[in-house]
Amino acid sequence: MLTSLNWTILHVTDVVVVGLTGTEQVAALGASRALTFPGIVMGLGALTGVLVHVSRADGARDLPETGRVLHQGVLLAIALGLVSALLLFAFAEPMLLGIGVAREVAPLAADVVKVMALAYPFQLLIVTGSFFLEGVSRPQRVTVVNLAILPINAVLAWALSGGHLGLPEMGATGAALATAIASALGAAGMIGAAWTLPRAKQRGVHDLADIFSRESLRGALGLARFGLVPAIASGLELVGFSILIALSTELGDVTTHAFQIVFSIHNVTFSVALGLGSAAGVRVGNAVGEGVPQAAARRTVIAAALAALMTGGLAILLILAPWPFVALFPSVPAVHTLALAMLPVWAPFILFDGMQVVFVYALRSLGDQVVAGFNSVIAFFIVTGGAGLALVHLAGWGAYGLVMASGSGMVVAATLHGARLWVVSRRLR
Repeated sequence: MLTSLNWTILHVTDVVVVGLTGTEQVAALGASRALTFPGIVMGLGALTGVLVHVSRADGARDLPETGRVLHQGVLLAIALGLVSALLLFAFAEPMLLGIGVAREVAPLAADVVKVMALAYPFQLLIVTGSFFLEGVSRPQRVTVVNLAILPINAVLAWALSGGHLGLPEMGATGAALATAIASALGAAGMIGAAWTLPRAKQRGVHDLADIFSRESLRGALGLARFGLVPAIASGLELVGFSILIALSTELGDVTTHAFQIVFSIHNVTFSVALGLGSAAGVRVGNAVGEGVPQAAARRTVIAAALAALMTGGLAILLILAPWPFVALFPSVPAVHTLALAMLPVWAPFILFDGMQVVFVYALRSLGDQVVAGFNSVIAFFIVTGGAGLALVHLAGWGAYGLVMASGSGMVVAATLHGARLWVVSRRLR
């Protein structure tokens, strides 16, 4: 499950090291995530077809098809990454202001967004390589690459944000630059991990002669069509959380920083479930490729039970002993005090978040990505975003309104996706 930690740990590292430079810098970094997180998650959703089709082909023992899907995914990742980067670079500040980021925070946050945009093509190549390797049941290689770049990012983020090792002091922008550099190294490593698979030649990974052929381009468009609804749904999910980030900037730098700490801790726990969700997607895809889709329900239930067990255990730990986790993020006492108050309220909801992501990956591998996408939009865009606006602006709940809005979306998502999986599973019996 360490394969799912890449973007999350890079983000958490940035929050930690930027916290050493001041709350204002963390506020700008947090505000920038209101744009950069939805973009990355949309890209991840757009590329889910790689995981689904590779796992199906591997289950059917069609090795050459797995390599063809990898090539098509690389083309799609490069195209999506370049377009996303250009849009973010050109319109960073207007988009931040448009989603409600405080005017005094937006200029610095826009600078962070522009630098982070450089990471997009590389991050999407990492996603493509990860999905391919997970689809052929080689997640260990993904883990090795991800773990290799984390210390590089940590040292660079510390040096560039605080002006150490003879490098300029760039604050949050420096941390973003470190992430972009680490992402470039990670992309090279992930593609290299796919290239050096023991049966890479039989899979056609080395056969680059037709990578730009009409057939390959059609395949890339097919992946894009498959991932369209997951991409839109994933983007709107994160827009719901972006609304919460924007609302936190309205509540002041202390709340913004505290929210980033709690959000970062949640993202780490969510990555545990995300790893199990990815594994469930692979096993369900294998079942479809093997011609036994009725086995999908049992495999999903096992993964969901493991996710519930692990995230539930983490939730209990965060409720009983929040301080050691909050203390990992340098800040002023007021920020730590607020984060300590928010975290135990948020923690119970990660149980539902863990289960819903397993259900989503299973539904996508069963070809039910459209309904799963609509369910996610309802839960995280409408419920989370709407509840955030209502609880902060109308009810006046402040920071606790952010927590409750986030948690309510997780509960709704687990309920909707679980019900849909039950319906689909009954049809396959």
